[in-house]
Amino acid sequence: MAVPLHSLDDLRTLVRTARQRLGLTQAQAAGLIGHTQKWLSDFETGKNDPPTSMSLKLLVLLGIPLTAGSHGPDATAPAPADEREIDLDEGL
Repeated sequence: MAVPLHSLDDLRTLVRTARQRLGLTQAQAAGLIGHTQKWLSDFETGKNDPPTSMSLKLLVLLGIPLTAGSHGPDATAPAPADEREIDLDEGL
């Protein structure tokens, strides 16, 4: 089931939850994407805002699929036909 992200705080919560579910420490997860434990801690607690590239690396590492599409005010409406899932690690 897709989880809508409405803010950077939603992304922080999603990343923290997925990291913990995978049993990764902050140091392990940060090291795998080329950053320090302090950087990831600061991201998860809202003390820094990551560049988009870093957010994407975190999503790939944690196996979180990214779905793109337009979502209007009626969230219960079926997804548009042009909405598609993006395989972030394709070609890496």
